Amino acid sequence: MANIKEQANVAKKNIYLAFDIDGTIYDAGNILEEAFGEGIESYIKNDNKLTLKKPSKEEITATLGLPLEEIFLILFPELSKVARDELAFICTENLVCMIKEKKGTLLDGVFETIAELDRKEYKMLVASNGVRAYVEAILETYDLKKFFSKPFVYPEGDIINKTGVVEHYISVLDDLEQIIMIGDRYTDLEAAVLNKIPFIGCAFGHAGADEIAGEKFIVNSFREIPGIIREIVGKGSEHLNKKKTKSHEIDE
Repeated sequence: MANIKEQANVAKKNIYLAFDIDGTIYDAGNILEEAFGEGIESYIKNDNKLTLKKPSKEEITATLGLPLEEIFLILFPELSKVARDELAFICTENLVCMIKEKKGTLLDGVFETIAELDRKEYKMLVASNGVRAYVEAILETYDLKKFFSKPFVYPEGDIINKTGVVEHYISVLDDLEQIIMIGDRYTDLEAAVLNKIPFIGCAFGHAGADEIAGEKFIVNSFREIPGIIREIVGKGSEHLNKKKTKSHEIDE
């Protein structure tokens, strides 16, 4: 009976789930070093005098979650902005090709859990600092895009990061009643805090629990996410019912 009531409540509300992608849904860890290494080799072929240190997997992983421009500034500070942008384009192309070959890893339970959330009428959004080509390669390769709602917003133009992405969703989605940010890095937590929305931290991501330690809602596997969503939504409904009760008492 409780489950039936819960599903009815969810169906009446337009609840959006803003998902980070890299480290939350997909792990590119085992292809990063190769993609960047090949990108550097391809780039320096055009300039025999240029030498670039190939970053390690650990160095690249430490930057994941940041916008692409910031990642390449951290990894290649000696290059000009134009050169960094060119190198970033090459490395991203490499990653996209590898993703389409199903290299990298779709995290355990992702497809089944997202399909379950879709059946329960939650609306899912992409909230990533990753570039469009990279993120959409993941969603399309693993047949996930069909579960996500439009618009697909990325850090492009006036939107410079994930916080701006979430802010844009809040401003344009007229039917939005509640939105929850779900991710593994500090940038995900920051997007939630600055937009004043609930946050579910994924301790199985690139940084473990370090960057999200102390948060109220933490999951250790993707499969735990629906249970936390129910808890958050339930508390929201309780708060709304209390307000209605108080208003009714005043009217009487």
